[in-house]
Amino acid sequence: MPDTKFEIAHLQNPSDQEIDRIVEVLSGAFAGDPFSSIVVGGYTDRADIVFIQSRQSVAAAAIGGTIHVLKADGEIVGVAIWFGPGQSLNSTEQQRAAGWNEFMRIAPDDLRSWWVDYFIPLMVKSGKEAFGRGRNGEEYPLEAWHLHLFGILPEFQGKGYGKKLVQFAEAEAEKDKNGNVMVVETTTDVDVIIYTKLGFEIKKQIGVESSIGNARLWFMMKHTGDGQ
Repeated sequence: MPDTKFEIAHLQNPSDQEIDRIVEVLSGAFAGDPFSSIVVGGYTDRADIVFIQSRQSVAAAAIGGTIHVLKADGEIVGVAIWFGPGQSLNSTEQQRAAGWNEFMRIAPDDLRSWWVDYFIPLMVKSGKEAFGRGRNGEEYPLEAWHLHLFGILPEFQGKGYGKKLVQFAEAEAEKDKNGNVMVVETTTDVDVIIYTKLGFEIKKQIGVESSIGNARLWFMMKHTGDGQ
């Protein structure tokens, strides 16, 4: 690994192969994460559900978001998926057709209802309460750089690459006249500590209920540059 060449890049117009590789990386990064089971309703034995639930977010970001990747000798080993100012997940039919519609089609009734009737409304309501409105009057996270998914393969964790991935996006945010605020939601105490060290502040904490167990979720925000 000492001779490994690492680079961080903005991945534009990713191929299906690159999207699938990102899904593989996220699967490895989140292995054993309880919240990953919650978002698929405990149907972890349904490989089709697990795969499309993760892939639909990546595919939507390829259309209407921003994907930053960490590469080791040219192979993707880490990823940060953002939705910049004016962007949001599955906000267009083109994005939804890239995977969300299929996820809703194959999801059992209880899982579909959890997403549509409970989790999405909860996130929208809590996000408004946590982040408020930006300087242009738009509600966050639409006026911010919103970190939607972030993961690095275990063998590359704890080496500072996650920090560099966030700093890469921070540099973009500082140049963006439409938004120099970064927001993220996270579900573990460890991640809260990590994001706090990166300059994020907790704005709200909520409980998330599900049929297979409950979880906590933190809403965090950071102002970049002179964006106070």
